[in-house]
Amino acid sequence: MKTITKTLQALGATALFMGSATVFSAPAIAQDVSLSDILRRVQQDSQQMSAEDQRRLQEFRQQTAEQERLMQEARSDLNAAEARGRQLSAEFDENERRLGELSAELETQAGDFGELLGQFRSAAGETMPIIRESLSNYEYSGRAEKLAEVSEARSLPTREDLDALPKAMLQEMIAQSEVKSFTADVAGAGPEGEVVNTDLMRVGIFTAATTDDARFVEVITENTDEPYLRVLKAQPGGDFTSAMRSLINAGEGEVVITPVDPTKGDLFAVQGEMPTLEQRIAQGGVVGAVILTLLAIGAAFAIFKIVTLFLMSSAMRKTAKTRQAGTGNPLARVFEAYETNKQQDLESLELKLDEQILRETPKIERFNDIVKVLAAVAPLLGLLGTVIGMIITFTAITNFGAGDPKLMAGGISVALMTTVLGLVAAIPLLLLHAVAASLARGNQQILDEQAAGLVAERAESNTGTA
Repeated sequence: MKTITKTLQALGATALFMGSATVFSAPAIAQDVSLSDILRRVQQDSQQMSAEDQRRLQEFRQQTAEQERLMQEARSDLNAAEARGRQLSAEFDENERRLGELSAELETQAGDFGELLGQFRSAAGETMPIIRESLSNYEYSGRAEKLAEVSEARSLPTREDLDALPKAMLQEMIAQSEVKSFTADVAGAGPEGEVVNTDLMRVGIFTAATTDDARFVEVITENTDEPYLRVLKAQPGGDFTSAMRSLINAGEGEVVITPVDPTKGDLFAVQGEMPTLEQRIAQGGVVGAVILTLLAIGAAFAIFKIVTLFLMSSAMRKTAKTRQAGTGNPLARVFEAYETNKQQDLESLELKLDEQILRETPKIERFNDIVKVLAAVAPLLGLLGTVIGMIITFTAITNFGAGDPKLMAGGISVALMTTVLGLVAAIPLLLLHAVAASLARGNQQILDEQAAGLVAERAESNTGTA
């Protein structure tokens, strides 16, 4: 307050000084406002400021008192809560002590029944997950929950609780021999992979499939709180599906062969993920495609050659019977060469016939060498693919290590499939080449036999004439 008073006095002196300066500089204004008025105004302002300070000080003191009161109430509540906590802790300790006494008394009174009860709860705990993951659990629900309740209970079980375990096991045994349909929610059964309630055909507790399209389902237990049914992402081959469809459409009393998966879907999932023939061929890569192309070309040449030689052989055999000269087949052209040169001496005739046979031989053996070369090149290409696959495999091992076999699967697939494709191409090409070569030799033999016969006849004719 003293500081404020001194400040106000300083302001008053300043105002008086300013007023005096104003009187000397502006005589007209000094006549209207006197020094007494200025002093009075300054004093009024000082009084107002003092009153404001007093009001604010009073409010601060009131707030301080209120905070003190609230602090006292909080301390009182804290003391009450601590006292309540000590009381509850004492009650808890007493309850624990009493519970221990009652448990000991229970064990004493139970005797051998307590040990039997422990074995019962252990058996219930071991049976519960088996039933929980069974396909029959979606038809006969509530058994797993009851066994879980019995195995985790701390009180003595009732007669109903004791009957829950044998009834659940008996129901599971009956379900193993059943082949029947039921309805359940299946994930992935909808048109867009959503969960829908659909009809299922169950074979024991091992295999189940949808009745509309015979898609197999499995029980999913990993990364989930509750097991659920889901359609297999990769369905097994057509034989399994057709067999299951036969079971679904079978009449009462009809005997059908049905696929059963004792792993409850795991084996079917593995079967469904096995690559098809097209996928295996695609694993051969570029080298495999080249081998298959060579197989197609070689087979086309070989089949064409076999058909041509067969038709040629038939025509030559007919010509051998008729001895008709002409240009329709190699033997007819040999006869034509004989008719043209039969007036010459025996040695010249024989040379002419040999010349004609030599002229026909390339036509008979045409394309045989191509098939033979392709049959030899195919396994070499397979070996090339094997080397490329091993290079890919060792590169994956170098970059990523040998911990994950899937990283090496690509190189191994190339190595194995190209070898298989090379052998698949070489074996039929070798067989086709053998057939074509045999037919070619047969036709060649016919020409040689007929030419030798013509020369022999001419020689006999000359001998008879002489």
